Amino acid sequence: MTLEKNDYKLESKKSFLEKIENHYTPIVQDKIPKSILHNLYVYLSNYQYNVYKDFRLQYPKSKDRYSSFKIKDLQYPFTQYCITNFLKEKDLTNYRLFSKIILQMTEDEFIEYEIKKHQYDTK
Repeated sequence: MTLEKNDYKLESKKSFLEKIENHYTPIVQDKIPKSILHNLYVYLSNYQYNVYKDFRLQYPKSKDRYSSFKIKDLQYPFTQYCITNFLKEKDLTNYRLFSKIILQMTEDEFIEYEIKKHQYDTK
């Protein structure tokens, strides 16, 4: 009897990108310039792909978990901070508005978020 080992191959960067685009497109509804959005999606997919790749090496018993991209990983604070930093770098004037849209936050929630982000950035 031969035991087959499932390698849980990591899905492609293209798949990561498609999932991210499909997640954010209904949220954004053309309220953020397409050029910025596309670059953000590429940035996030590359970032998440590399995180998954690293975690697969770091946690070999969790290869199944890190085989395909999970949308919930976009909700982690550090990932949200990356989104805000990216938007700030691309459009300093409108990054707050764009961040609130993509992170689905009210003005008060975003103010609280920025306080926590500042605390994280300066610790």
